[in-house]
Amino acid sequence: VEIYNFLSCLVSWFTQFLVFVYAKLGTAIALVSVVDKDGGKNGIVHCNIKNETPFKLETNYKNYYSLVVDGQLDRETDSYYNVTIIARDDGEPALMSTKEFTVYVSDVNDNSPQFSEPVFNVYLKENTPVGKVLKRVSAFDADTDQNAQLSYSVIESKSNLQLLAMVNINSETGDITSLQSFNYEELKTFQFKVQATDSGVPPLSSNVTVNIFILDENDNNPTILAPYSEHGSVNSERRNTRVCGLNFELKCF
Repeated sequence: VEIYNFLSCLVSWFTQFLVFVYAKLGTAIALVSVVDKDGGKNGIVHCNIKNETPFKLETNYKNYYSLVVDGQLDRETDSYYNVTIIARDDGEPALMSTKEFTVYVSDVNDNSPQFSEPVFNVYLKENTPVGKVLKRVSAFDADTDQNAQLSYSVIESKSNLQLLAMVNINSETGDITSLQSFNYEELKTFQFKVQATDSGVPPLSSNVTVNIFILDENDNNPTILAPYSEHGSVNSERRNTRVCGLNFELKCF
C-alpha cells in the first residue's frame, strides 16, 4: 500500500491481501508507505487503523509501516476484513486521507465432515426393484473450496463382504441404491457404514451408520398341511362308526 500526495492522500496499488488463518501474532501482511511533500511538521504523517480488526500498524522507519496480525483469526467466523487506514499530517489545519482494502483469511482443512443425522434408518419393502434409491445421506463441511468438497463411500469390512453386491452409493450425491431385490423371508435387516471424505490435504473424514429394515409384504399364498397325529397316522372313519380298543385316542380334524 502506498500513501502519496502533497495532502497525504492514500493511493493503493493493491486492494486485496491474503493472510493464513493460523498466522502467528506479529506476522506482517503488507508494507505501508506514507509520503507528504510538504516540509516541516506539515510533512510529518501519522497512520492508524480506523476500524476494529485483528490487525495493527507497526512503525518501521520514518513513514513506513507494517500491517501485522494482532489477534486470533477464524476463517469460519470471518473470512475477510475490510481495513481502513487513516493518514493525518501535523499541519494546521491537519490534512487527512483514508484508504480501504480487504484482507482475506485463507482456509485450512481443519473441519471434518458432519452428517445431517447421527444414524440413518431406511425402511424398505421387500421385492423392491433393483436400482431404487433407498436413501440420500448428506454431510456438511464448514471449510471452503476443495476443503469442503465431499465424496461418499461404503466402508468395507470382513463381516459384510456381500455388501457391495447389495447396495451402491453415488460418491458425489450420497444416493444409496439397491443392487438386488430383497426378500423378507431371507433377510430382515442389515447394517453398514458410509464415509464422507473431504478433498483437503490431508483429507478429513467422518462415518455414519445406515440401518436397512426390510418390511414384509403379503406375497406368499396359504399352504394347507396334512393332518398331524401325535400317535401315528390318521385314519378316516364314517360318521356314527363305533370305535373300540384299548389305549386308543380319536382325533377329529
